[in-house]
Amino acid sequence: MKSIANRIHRAIFLVSLVSMAVMVLTVLMVNEDLERTMLRVEFVEEQEFFLAHRPADEITRWETSNAFLLYQPSEKGPPEDVPKIFQGLPIGYAGELEHGDQTYMVRISPVESGHLYIAKNITHFEDREKLFEGALAVIVLIVLGLSLLLAVFNSRRIVKPLQGLAESIQSIPVGQKMPRLALDYQDSELRSIAEAFNVFLGELEAFVKREHTLLSLASHELRTPIAVVSGALDIVEQRNQLNEADRATIARIRRATSEMDANVNILLKLARRETSPEAKQAVALVTVVQQAMDDLSSDYQVKTRVTLQATAPINVYADPVMVKMLLRNVIQNALQHTLKRITVRLTPGLIEIIDEGEGLTAEQQSIIADRKKPFTDNAPVGGLGLYLVALISERLDWGLHIAESGPKGTVIQIHTG
Repeated sequence: MKSIANRIHRAIFLVSLVSMAVMVLTVLMVNEDLERTMLRVEFVEEQEFFLAHRPADEITRWETSNAFLLYQPSEKGPPEDVPKIFQGLPIGYAGELEHGDQTYMVRISPVESGHLYIAKNITHFEDREKLFEGALAVIVLIVLGLSLLLAVFNSRRIVKPLQGLAESIQSIPVGQKMPRLALDYQDSELRSIAEAFNVFLGELEAFVKREHTLLSLASHELRTPIAVVSGALDIVEQRNQLNEADRATIARIRRATSEMDANVNILLKLARRETSPEAKQAVALVTVVQQAMDDLSSDYQVKTRVTLQATAPINVYADPVMVKMLLRNVIQNALQHTLKRITVRLTPGLIEIIDEGEGLTAEQQSIIADRKKPFTDNAPVGGLGLYLVALISERLDWGLHIAESGPKGTVIQIHTG
């Protein structure tokens, strides 16, 4: 994920880099043009001075430590001893030449009644230009370094209010009454974000309130039919008109009704995110697993497919209804998704459910690992059992993860302590 601070300081540094490049090119072009202009003016002055003082219609030479001058009248023909710097150059030539370790600006131009050869030593100009370019390079590096530091500093300064806003949002506790964000931001954009988030919190609180109201109504509507069934079972038993087979059926219905009542209460607690310390007690895991296996035996071949391994009685301190619901769902999920053998292994602090199936799908693994909801918009509900397992283990504060899942089977571990 990209950082806004990094993007800002890269943008600032890029702007500084482009600006510096444009400035350096402009300075170099102006410096080069200034140098050419100065040399051209000097050439013209020297040419006019030389032509004004030369002997008429004679080959004239003038050589100093910094210049070569030669005038050749047209009627005299080519000079016999032309300085090496001019040799091989055509009439009209103008440019720079290296002569030994010196640099000369050379010009061979036609003038009145002849040709004028001028070579001027510009080595000191070139040395100054190199010194200037070196100083300019040092200045550019210093400025770019300062630009980089300022870019990082300013990007952090710009992003700091955003980070503060994000921290304020993260610190808001989830509940029915959530505190609002402060609106004392100097930047109008941040203030707009805070105002919009406060509006969102208000709507969220209203939504949560409606959900709690719905849960309260659902609690009443779900418990009433269960109470009616339980009362009807009491009346049937009080009549004492049942044979032995009917009593066994009634007992099975009563167990299912009691279990349904307990499951409804657990689901409502999960939905309300309620905790009940009074519900915690010592739970014998071996007994709970055996009860879950008995409940599932009417729909699955539990006796031939599920093996319970426990070296000794293992007790945990938790809500017994939640523990039973957790174990029954995880065993039932294994029974549904494989036709092979399943092993429930109990050791102190660890419950392992091992099957020999083809492994969990990516969606099933995400439900366990990321607490992902088993449904999306316009999609069928799936993986509800695993989702309940994840929610209950989270409420019990038990660790749940997939130790292994592949073609050889799946191992789900539940850490109870």
